[in-house]
Amino acid sequence: MENGIDRRIEFARYLIEQRLAERVRMGEIAAEIGLSPSRFAHLFRSVVGVSPLRFLRQLRIERARQLLEETSLPIKDVMRQSGCTDKSHFSKDFRARFGVGARQYRAAFRSEPRTPLASGE
Repeated sequence: MENGIDRRIEFARYLIEQRLAERVRMGEIAAEIGLSPSRFAHLFRSVVGVSPLRFLRQLRIERARQLLEETSLPIKDVMRQSGCTDKSHFSKDFRARFGVGARQYRAAFRSEPRTPLASGE
C-alpha cells in the first residue's frame, strides 16, 4: 500500500470510472483485482468510505450533473451516457444529491450569471 491506499482498490476505482456508462458488475471488478466479491466490498468500503455500488451511483449522478451543465442533451441521453438505466432511481438519486430534479437543475444552472475566466479579458 502506498499512502495508505490499497493499489487494488485504486485500480478498482479506475475500472469503475472507465465503465461508468456500461453495466458494471462488481463481481467482475473483484475478479479483475484478485479478490472475492465479499472481500472486495469490505476492503473497498474500508478504503473509500462507501460500498462499491454507492460509489458507482455517486459517480453516475456527478457525471449526469456535468452533462446537464455542459450539454443540451435530452435528459434521457444524459441518463444513458451516465450509465443510469432506471428513470425513477435516477430522479430519486439526483434529487437526493442536488435537492431538485435534473430538469430544474439544468434550468437553474443556465440562469446563473457566469463570471469570465481570468484569462486576461
